[in-house]
Amino acid sequence: MLRETVLNRTIELVAEQYIFEDKARELVARMHANTPEYAAVKTDHQFAALMTRDMFAVTKDVHLTLSVRIKGDYERELPPVAMSSFLDRGIAVIKLTRFPSIHAANGEAAVRDIDKAFLMAERARAIIMDVRKNPGGDGTTVAMATSYLLPPEPFLLAVYRYRVGMAPRQSWTWEKLPHEVNGAYRPLADKPVCVLVSKDTFSAAEEFAYTLQQMKRATIIGEKTRGGAHPSKRHILDGTYVLSLPFAETISPITKSNWEGVGIIPDIACLRKDAVKTAIALLSPGITPSKGTTLLPGRGMKKGKRK
Repeated sequence: MLRETVLNRTIELVAEQYIFEDKARELVARMHANTPEYAAVKTDHQFAALMTRDMFAVTKDVHLTLSVRIKGDYERELPPVAMSSFLDRGIAVIKLTRFPSIHAANGEAAVRDIDKAFLMAERARAIIMDVRKNPGGDGTTVAMATSYLLPPEPFLLAVYRYRVGMAPRQSWTWEKLPHEVNGAYRPLADKPVCVLVSKDTFSAAEEFAYTLQQMKRATIIGEKTRGGAHPSKRHILDGTYVLSLPFAETISPITKSNWEGVGIIPDIACLRKDAVKTAIALLSPGITPSKGTTLLPGRGMKKGKRK
C-alpha cells in the first residue's frame, strides 16, 4: 500500500508541477501503464529505480528522480558553505561546498560564511573558485557569490522560467552585500578568476560557473559537468522516498539558453585532480602546467536595470 500511495502522489505532483506540461502528461501516462511492473518489485530501491528510469526515458531531465530517503541524511553535520585559503603567488582559493537558500533555516549562517570567505580573500592577486564537489542548491546564494566578482552596478544573471502562463523571475546581482555598511566595497571585482569544476558539479553550482563563463568573467577549468539546469524541489513521500521535482528552467540572458543535458564545457579541460595546478599555471605568468598534468580537449557582461 505504501508504494501505491507514493506512486499516486508522484503522478499527482508531476502532473501539477513539472516544468514542461507536455512531458508531464506523457510521463503520467507511462507511469500508469507501468504500474504492474512497479508493483512486482521487491525492494524500495528497485521501485525508486524503475520510476526514475521512466522519468528519464520521457524527460531526459537529470533533476527528476525518485530515491529512497537515507536515514540520518538531514541530521548529519555539514561543512561550512564557503571556506577560503591562500596559496603561493598571492592566489586565494574560495571553496563553495553548496548553495543553500538564504530563506532556509540555515540561510543567515550561509550568508555569513560566504561573506567571510570572500572578504578573507580581499588582498589576493587572483582568485580560484572551487565548486568541484558542489552538488548545487538555490539561486539566491549563487547570485550573492557572483556579486563579489563583479562591480556594484546591477547585472542580470539569470531568468527562471516556469510553466506556461506563469510569470518568469529574474536573478540579479546583489545591490548591497552584508559587509557593505559604508557603501560599495568589492575588492575582487577586477581580480583574475578561475572556476574549478568536475563531474560532481551540479545544478546551482553549474549555474555559478556557466554565468561567469558566459559573462567572460572567469576561466572554467576541469571536467565537463553533469548538465542540470532545472531548479527543483524535494518532496518527502510517506517518510521513505524523496521526489526531486523540477519546477522551472534557468535561462541565461546572454545565450538565451542553458546547460541542461549538455553540462558546462570547460575552457581548459583537465582531470579534477589537476585543476588547481592548472589554474595556478594560468594565473601565474611564466608558470606552465607541471609534468603529469593531464589536459583534455577544451572549448578553446551584461549590465541592465533592475526590474
